[in-house]
Amino acid sequence: MPIREAASVDTITLKDVARAVGVSVMTVSNVVNGRLDRVSPATAARVERAVAELGYVPSAAARSLVGRRSRLVGLLLPGRPDGVSLLGSPHDVAVTGALEAALRGRDHHLMLRGVGSAADVRDSVRRWGLDGVVLMGFTDAALAGLDLPPTPAAVLVDAAGGSVDGAGAPTHARVGSDDRAGGRLAGAHLTGLGHRRLLLCGPVDAAGRVVAERLAGFREAAADAGLPADAVRVAHARTTYDEGVALGARLAADVRAGAVTAVFATADVLAAGVVRGLTDAGLQVPDDVSVLGYDDAELARQVTPRLSTVAQDTAGKGRLAAELLLGLMTGEDAAPRSATVPVALAARESTGPAPVGRAGG
Repeated sequence: MPIREAASVDTITLKDVARAVGVSVMTVSNVVNGRLDRVSPATAARVERAVAELGYVPSAAARSLVGRRSRLVGLLLPGRPDGVSLLGSPHDVAVTGALEAALRGRDHHLMLRGVGSAADVRDSVRRWGLDGVVLMGFTDAALAGLDLPPTPAAVLVDAAGGSVDGAGAPTHARVGSDDRAGGRLAGAHLTGLGHRRLLLCGPVDAAGRVVAERLAGFREAAADAGLPADAVRVAHARTTYDEGVALGARLAADVRAGAVTAVFATADVLAAGVVRGLTDAGLQVPDDVSVLGYDDAELARQVTPRLSTVAQDTAGKGRLAAELLLGLMTGEDAAPRSATVPVALAARESTGPAPVGRAGG
């Protein structure tokens, strides 16, 4: 009789597998839970064949009770008003997708949760029995307010979060991109095209490390090109398309006056909005003004003109976050505590030479 006929019920249990193979339930449990040192290779092979043919799926709840682990990872993001997506940008979507895929490949499951206080974090960990957490989208000041406990293991995306090497935070790690290098690439690209009146836009008032580093690198590149400090202006804008559209409309007068010839936006979605706002005001990108983004999201290749941008490996960020977290969760002594993804310039159609007579001085 084929193994598949050994059980006629819809839900296959350990007992069904044991009965089909002719071994004890404990033997099947050892194989299913990876305790192969307690079972002979021949028996393990028979059990694995029966599991596959019967379609047995281990109960996550049962495995949690046996292994004292839930295999649940929480992706904690800043809370938003009801009805507003937690994943507010293409960057966040890309990182989350790669993080979920990497965790799923290691038999872990991702849960999204918006938090705004230390109590929210503690509640999430206790309520869902989280084995680890990834935090993304928080400034360092906001992270300090969350008062992260030493357990469970945590990975911080795009935030310093204090030291992760000392005894005070033995299960915390971080992953990010080289934001200062990205800012320098942006500045070198635009000044190399002859631009002397530059503007950086983004959440510059948010006290976040990411934007501060990009601005610092941008200013360094401007200084390397021999520009005075006042050649770089800044404008605060949240990282949304609509904010970019509104900012582009406001910048139109400055562009016509020659006060701004190039705009560096700290995210592609913001840059795309700036382009739209400028073109709606009757200006041409890049003939009248150049616009440069950051991230190299799919959006950068979908808009017209296609965005020049500073590319970072957002999917790589998600995969690295998963690897760091799993290493901390399993207690690997050699598990790294930080990782950085590289950046590179992707020059496309939205940047060009400074307009003749408006390069500034």
